[in-house]
This record gives sequence, structure tokens and C-alpha cells, in this order.
Amino acid sequence: MYYEVFIDVLFVINFVMDYFLLRLACRLLGHSATWLRSLAGAAIGAAGICLLAVFPMGRILNTILIHVVVNTIMVRFGCNLKKWREIAQGVLVLYGAGFLLGGMLLMLQRATGSRGVRAFFLLGTVSYMLLAAGIRVCSRAKRKRARLLRVWLYANGKCHEGRGLYDTGNQLWDPVSNKPVSIGDSAILETLFSPQVRDGLLKFGEGENPVDAGLLVSLHPHFLPFSSVGCPHGTALAVTLDYLCVEGLEVHKVITRPVIAFPRENSSFSGDYQVILHPNLIDS
Repeated sequence: MYYEVFIDVLFVINFVMDYFLLRLACRLLGHSATWLRSLAGAAIGAAGICLLAVFPMGRILNTILIHVVVNTIMVRFGCNLKKWREIAQGVLVLYGAGFLLGGMLLMLQRATGSRGVRAFFLLGTVSYMLLAAGIRVCSRAKRKRARLLRVWLYANGKCHEGRGLYDTGNQLWDPVSNKPVSIGDSAILETLFSPQVRDGLLKFGEGENPVDAGLLVSLHPHFLPFSSVGCPHGTALAVTLDYLCVEGLEVHKVITRPVIAFPRENSSFSGDYQVILHPNLIDS
């Protein structure tokens, strides 16, 4: 019993699938290798398979050369990895991507009943596109979770616990205190302040004189002009709180006397967060 193998078909099949695997591995590793590099790596991998098919060196040696040498070189160039630790991780990720791609391809083959080289390429491409889309969605969700941090705001002995969004687009700065300004949802005022203080801030925001202005002295209320999408010329009421604590996966900050601005329109807030954090508070 023997198999008739066409070397050109073997090369093309391995070249295409290796390219798909390298692109998936790059996405999973978070590396930005160009598609040209992935093509070069796929060509190296396909050429190595063809050489070992034409000049076999025994089952054990062939297995070692394919799974260690060829895949290592392919990942090194195809994913633009330089350190040995990264390369080893890349090889493992490549096998993981192969497991996912092979499983998806097998599932589609069974579902459609398609066979042959053309069906293999078509279903392989569909499998790659589905996996790439899934990885992209998961990456976006992961980045969004990383930008959401737990926050605690303290004022007058009261605390508001919620979530803050790390937003590099927030460049609001307080010229009075020369501090970065975070933006808060007006609902925070109900948690942190008594009805008398809230009424005083409301009257101050409307340009009226508060009944008991002494309650607002420690907050240093003042107005800050700002511009945002949909509001090119807005004004926010800024107050100074006692503390702002921020906690995340790699972040643990305690900011003394933070400045928080409360715009009249809360269209920038969603149910996921109540504070838009200034990036300087996290990066400094």
C-alpha cells in the first residue's frame, strides 16, 4: 500500500494553513508582525515539510525536525519573535491555534459533508475568519475590562464605591489647583453629600448664593469650561474631594484632594462606570 503525493499540492496546503496559524498566533500573542512576515514564515514551514517528505530521515527524526526545528524557525520569522522565551511561548500558542483551527475545520467538514482540496481551502478560510473574529472580540472585551478600575471617592466622612474608566481622551485640567480633573456622574453627589450640601452645590451651579456657604468651603466649588463630542462649549461644576482610591490589576493609587468635575449632561456615562479618570492620575 502506498500514497501518491503531489509535492506542489502538499506545499500549497501547508503554506496556506501555516499562514492562517501564524496570523492566529500573532493575534493571540499580541504581536504586530506584518502579513509579509507571516507569508515568509509559512513558506519556510511549507518548504520544510516538503523537504522532509522528499528526503525522509526516519519517523522519529522527522517528527523532531517538524515539531521542533521547522515550527521554531517558522514562528521565529512569521511572528517576529526574538527572545527564546517568546519563541517557546509562540510555538505553544501555534499548537493551540492549530488545535482550534483543526477543530473548527473538522466541524465544518462534518456539517457540510464537503471533501476535496477546494472544499478544504474554502472551509479552512472560513474557519480562520471565524476564529480571527472571535479573537478580535475577546481582545476588545479584555482591553475594555483593563480600562475599568474600581474607585472609591471620599468626602466629609462618606464614601462612594463604583467603577472608573481610564480614558486617555480626558485631558481636562484645573487651572485653579493645577491638577488633572476626573469627570463624575452627578449621581455620585447623592451618595457623598447631605441634602444641604447638594442643595448648596445646585444653587451654586445655577449662579445663586447658597443659604449656608460655609458647608461648601472645603469643596472649593468652581466652574470649568470643557469641550466634548456633542458639546463643544460646556461648563462643569468642579469640586475637591478628600481622597480618591483607584484599584485595578496593576494599579493601586490613593490621590489626595482630587478634583472631580460634574457636567450638567451625563451622556458620557454608561452603566459600567461612574467616573472618567484622568490618565495622569494612573500613569504618574
